[in-house]
Formats: sequence, C-alpha cells, structure tokens
Amino acid sequence: MKRFFISLAVLILPFVAGAQEFAGRASVGVDYKVFKGFHLGAEQEFRTNDSFSGIGSLRTTVSLSYKPVKFVKFGLGYTFIEPWKVDKELSDGTLYTGFWAPKHRLSADVAGNIRLGYVQLSLKEKVQMTHNGDSNMNTYQAPRNLVQLKSRFTVKYKGWRAVEPSAAFELRTCLNGAWGSVSDNKFVLEGYNHIYNDRYRVNLEADIKLGKHHTLTPYVLLDYITEYEIDTTKKGKFKSAAYTDVFRTSLGISYVFDF
Repeated sequence: MKRFFISLAVLILPFVAGAQEFAGRASVGVDYKVFKGFHLGAEQEFRTNDSFSGIGSLRTTVSLSYKPVKFVKFGLGYTFIEPWKVDKELSDGTLYTGFWAPKHRLSADVAGNIRLGYVQLSLKEKVQMTHNGDSNMNTYQAPRNLVQLKSRFTVKYKGWRAVEPSAAFELRTCLNGAWGSVSDNKFVLEGYNHIYNDRYRVNLEADIKLGKHHTLTPYVLLDYITEYEIDTTKKGKFKSAAYTDVFRTSLGISYVFDF
C-alpha cells in the first residue's frame, strides 16, 4: 500500500506542474460528538485566487452527521460563502473591491464504507444546492439555485498509527444548467435542464493525528473543470456559447479539533 501511494504521487507530479490555475486553501474546524453515531461540526475556510494573488472567498460551514451502523453515514450541511471581488464594475461605472453578494449552500449526503484489512473503501453521494444572492446576476447564463451531484470513491490506508493517507476520485455533475436556442440574435432560454459532468477531481491527502483531539490534514486537489458558458447581455442578446476547460491544482491544509 505504501508503494501504491508513492507511485500515485509520482504520477500526478507532471499534472501539478502543468496546471493552468494554481490556488490554495486553509481551514479550521471542530467536531463535537453529541452521542454515539451523532456529530455536530463547524468549519471556517479561506480560499485564495489563482496564483495565490489574493482572497478568493471565505466559507463558513455548519454540519451534522449520523451513523446508525458502522458502515453507513448520513449528513446535512449549510455553507455561507462570501466571494471577494476585485475592481468589479458597478451599474454607475465605479469599481468595487471587497466581499460581494453572498451565496448560500445546502447539502445532503450518504456514505458507505467497507474495511478490507488495513484498507478502507468508501463511496459517498452528495447533493448540493447553491443559491446566488447577487441581484444583478444574469439568469440567461445560469440558474439562481444551482443543483449539483458529487460522487466520490475513496481508498484510505489505516495501517499506521499516526498517519492515514488516502486517495479519492470525485465526479461532479451539474443537474440544472441553463439551456436554450438562438433566434434573431437573441438567446431564448428554454429552461434549466442541461445535465453534464462539470468537474473531475483527484484528491490526495493524509490525516495526521497530533494527539487525542487534534488532526492536521495536508492535501492536494487536481481538478479538470468543464463549464458550459453562455455569453449574453442581461436582456438576452446572444454573443456566444461553448464548453470551456481548465485544469486547476489546489494545495490545502485543514485542522480539526474533536471532542
């Protein structure tokens, strides 16, 4: 298993070096065990812009999880997202820099796992709905309430006392993208019914136990992102529509105190 993770790390190095975007993340969280199988959690996360050029967003999450049996867990969560904008042009022509219209995200998930010796295999399905609070957003381009499905398969090695490395693959699917047709140079919105895979992710991380209540997790995210971008004016004048692709690498670290 040690050779597996080393080989995997060597294989992804060329992809990290060739990333089109490079960013970072850091988070601090707490996990409170209410009773056996039922936990409450909270997390504050900071994300940077591309090339660590500045603030990307701040995200505050509260969550709960319930594990009725050893191999199944259910979860619910809410995240308050504060995007940071740089030189955003306002309706009066002035430029604004600072936190912009927040987003609200609700999520529900179910995960199952199986233990094979020192190896744990798990599959997690998560549905999330993100509400965009920007009153000036162009709804010809995207829905105000974006719904996505995340499917993640994880392999974790639990044979070492203080460190638990893992590798995961995650597929994210957009369930209600904007779709329509063009007539007389005007975009006719036919509905939010465009379903497509918008992100493929490889996640490598290691949970490091610093003590009974402390866990530090460094990780790297390799994201291949595909977006269907519709470029129109707010009145629907059509400019272009096409799939865009970008490869993004994110380095992150998280700390969790559990009690």
